[in-house]
Amino acid sequence: MNNDPVIALRNMRFAWSAGAPDVLDLPELTIQRGEQVFIKGPSGSGKTTLLNLLGGLIKPDSGHIEVLGQNLGALGGAARDRFRAGHIGFVFQMFNLIPYLSLIDNTLLPCRFSPRRKTKAHAGGHTLEDEARRLLRHLELDLERLEHEAVTRLSMGQQQRVAVARALIGRPELIIADEPTSALDQDARDRFLDLLFQEAEDAGATVLFVSHDATLAHRFARHLSLSDINRADARKAVQP
Repeated sequence: MNNDPVIALRNMRFAWSAGAPDVLDLPELTIQRGEQVFIKGPSGSGKTTLLNLLGGLIKPDSGHIEVLGQNLGALGGAARDRFRAGHIGFVFQMFNLIPYLSLIDNTLLPCRFSPRRKTKAHAGGHTLEDEARRLLRHLELDLERLEHEAVTRLSMGQQQRVAVARALIGRPELIIADEPTSALDQDARDRFLDLLFQEAEDAGATVLFVSHDATLAHRFARHLSLSDINRADARKAVQP
């Protein structure tokens, strides 16, 4: 089994424009395979920027970002897109479901962009549609009632579960969740995390979850505060 970390950052700095203050200045961050990690930070602290860097959507100004053994800085834009589609499942705050696609087609969207995830979703002789239905049922969606419903007519909790199934389809090694529970009450948040952890563990995936809601931290084996690891925040704190 490969024991290399899933995420390894070293001396990574990022600012939105030349001469602007750093948004992120991280001396080191390492996340091991199979970990479930919570990163806390208030709005505007750079949480989403960090996730965009880890997903290869943007590149750091300096330093090193390695995800699943791949140096993202060494890849061009198209190669980063392929890597992200093949290896990382995202759960977004607003879920980003496609309104004109069905529940099944929304779930299968990553398989349209990644041959790797399409092949893994087929493992065991399942059709892609059967694998999507399996995930959605495991996430407690009543497909007999909802399969042909427009995603825009689903409740927030139901949309969230479709978004999680989309992130998990094809067994990506890394699941990144960006404030996905902000619209849910406490009971729904707890049940959501139970389902996310169960499905990620079954898939052998690492979970990185970021939120401003510190009450969720106790659910994770490891939790960090972005302000504690971001030297850019420390510099802001000492400015007059």
